[in-house]
Parts: sequence; structure tokens; C-alpha cells
Amino acid sequence: MLLSAGTIMLGLVSIQGLGDINPRWGRLSLFAQAAQRGQSGGEDSLFTELVGTLVFRAPAGDEGGFEYAIDTRFAGYPTTEGRKQRISIYDAHVGWRAKGGLFGFRVGQVWLDELGALGSLGGVVAEARPLREASAGIGELRVGAFWGMEPKIMEAGYVSGVQKFGGYLTLEGAAARRHVLAYVNLRNQSLTERSVLALSNYIPIKKQFYLYQAMEYDLQGPAGQGGGRLTYIFANARFTPVRAVELQGIFHHGRSIDARTITEEVRSGRPVSESELEGFLYESIGGRLTFRFTPGIQAFIGYAQDKTNEQDKKRDRVMLGIFGYDLLGSGFDVRVTNSRYSQAGQSSYNSWYVSMGKTFGRSLYLEGFYSSSVSVLRFFGAQVQVETRPHTELYGLSSVLHATRRVSLLLTLEHTSGDMPGETRAMTGLSYRF
Repeated sequence: MLLSAGTIMLGLVSIQGLGDINPRWGRLSLFAQAAQRGQSGGEDSLFTELVGTLVFRAPAGDEGGFEYAIDTRFAGYPTTEGRKQRISIYDAHVGWRAKGGLFGFRVGQVWLDELGALGSLGGVVAEARPLREASAGIGELRVGAFWGMEPKIMEAGYVSGVQKFGGYLTLEGAAARRHVLAYVNLRNQSLTERSVLALSNYIPIKKQFYLYQAMEYDLQGPAGQGGGRLTYIFANARFTPVRAVELQGIFHHGRSIDARTITEEVRSGRPVSESELEGFLYESIGGRLTFRFTPGIQAFIGYAQDKTNEQDKKRDRVMLGIFGYDLLGSGFDVRVTNSRYSQAGQSSYNSWYVSMGKTFGRSLYLEGFYSSSVSVLRFFGAQVQVETRPHTELYGLSSVLHATRRVSLLLTLEHTSGDMPGETRAMTGLSYRF
């Protein structure tokens, strides 16, 4: 499925526009999309999807007491035969916390942010706060432990025979400073499916520098196959020597290994190939220099090297862009970016993104956008491949209407054409906050 940057941003705007003002809040959203796809030598196909989300949170206050939360996603496909309905449950738990937050626990299905991508758990989480910022001076220390089952991703229920347990330490301070060290063990019957150390840091220094880093290190290979190694790392550093200039560096490296399938193969006595243990490799390293000419106008130039498939050679990426918000008091927002890709043995190409938007009154925002050289993520069983279409173009129009303080409506229309079958897509949504 193709999603333009405009569509993704629109979805974020519709959610963030209903900001979480009160400690106790909820949101119900309904979305529908339809896509008509051209087929070479045949009739056009129609894809439809209905999505619903429900979020409600009631955390315990400073006086302590009970808390509860639910965060779910539902999806159905009316015109696609054989495609199952999907449900994803992130949170569905109850809990209790002592006065001042010294101790607390949660029971049910919980998403633990401290664990990153491994955060889904069906079980119990206990947490203590032995150091509070006011008394310790170094920040607030939280110590947690968890045990339970591994939830399924696209349906309700739990993976048979798989248990998850571990713990975490979190130190939080002023200006959102945060350090997390966590250990996660996934036990599949008699085998250790994964044994992982997870580490993340957010380090701000005044208003000039910050570093965000997240990583996963597997202490052993899946089901004991192979040795331990770094499987994921992301680092983003920004430095602002003066208000008009910002330097940014990014490093991203990771592998996508199907540890569960490998574990099942080991249990059944089937051989495990080297490619399965190696996994889908991606890596990107680069930097960007941004100039802020005025509070509403900025431009950037950057360079990066990317590798998006295991067998690919690295490619060079040069980036240029300019952003303008409320240009000259006109109310128009303009964004133009260009990325030029070149790779050994292949021809180079440009990828453009252009958008213009404007707010009408206090409630309606309209945006038109254009994108070229769209990439497609394809799945072949357990294998993943990024497929680039240099001659693909996408045009679109999106809108967000804040009908009331509680109700938002969105609509996106887009058309894709070029070196792939044409596709016309429409998405609409309604979000209600309570």
C-alpha cells in the first residue's frame, strides 16, 4: 500500500489537533479508504478498508488510586475476499498506584514504552519509584519488573507457549532528560527465543544540543542459533550554535530477523539458513545543515548514504529543501524538497516532494501535494524488500476540518501513475474526543 507524506502528516494533524488537555481523556476515530488499481491486461481492482480506533485513559493522580486504559485498532476489508479482519490491542489494563507514585502495578494488556518495539505484554507490571526528583537532585528513578504472555499483533489473543519477562530502570530529569536500560526475555517452550538488552537516552544540553539514541542488543542468536550482536541502533543528534543555524546527524542500522519462525524450525529439527539469521539489513548515515532565515522560513541541505536491502550496494543521497510557513502573512504554507539518489552501476534519479497549504478561518486547512519516485515495501513470506519506482508520480489533495473542539473531519484524495499500474485513492475520517 502506498501512503504519501501528505497523507501521513494529515493523520497526525487530525490526532494532535485534539491534544490531550486533561489527565482523563478519550478519543474515538473512524476512517474509511478506497483505492481503485489498474491491472495490466485486465479489469481494475477495488480495495477498501474500514478502520476504527478507540483510546481512553484515566491515570491515577498525585493522590494515587486506581487507573485504567484502553487503546485498540480495528480494521476490516469489505471487498477483499480471504483477507481477515484485524484487531490490535495496545492497552487494555487496570492498575493501582500509591500516593505520590511510590509504588504501583498494572494488570492486563500493557504497552511498555521503556521496551521500545518489544513493549507489548499481556500480564502484570510492577513499578517502584525509590528516588523522586525533588529529594534526589539527579532526577526520578523508576524500577520496574514484568511477566506475562506475548500478545498477537493483528488479532486478539496470545501466542501459544510464549512467555515474556524482564525488568527496566528509568532515570528522568529536567527538560525531558531520560535514560532507560531494559532487559527482555522471550521464552518459547523450552527455548529462549530472544534475550535482549534495550537502551535509550534523551540528553538535552541547555537549548543548543540534544542527543536521542535507541538500541537493541541480542545477548544470543534466536533460539541459541549464533552469537550475540547489535541488532538495532538509531541515533539523532542536533546542535544549534546560533539561533539561525542547526546541524543534525543521523545514524540508523538494523536487522529484521524472524526469531519466532527460526525458533519453530529449531524445535522441529529443520535446518536454519544463514540468510534467516542475517535478516533484512538496512543502514543510513548522514547529516543536515538547516538555516532559519526568519521564524517562518527555513532551508536545508544534507547528504546521506543508505542501504535498504541485504544484497544492495550503498547509495548516495543529496537532499535540498525549503519550508515556508504563513509566507509574508498570506497564510500559505509551502514545502519543497528534493532528494537525488545515485548508486554504483545504476542511473541516478531525483525524488521531489512539493506541497502548499492554507488555513481558512479558524477551522479548515487545505493542502495540495505532489511526490515523485515513490518507494514500495513488499513482503515475500518472511522476507522484506524495498522496491523503488523512479518514474512514479503521486498527486493529492487533503483537508482537515475542526468542526468543534471535540470533532475533526479529514479527507484525502490522491492519484499515482507512472511505471506501475495507476491507482486512485480516497480516505476520509471522523475523530471525536471526549
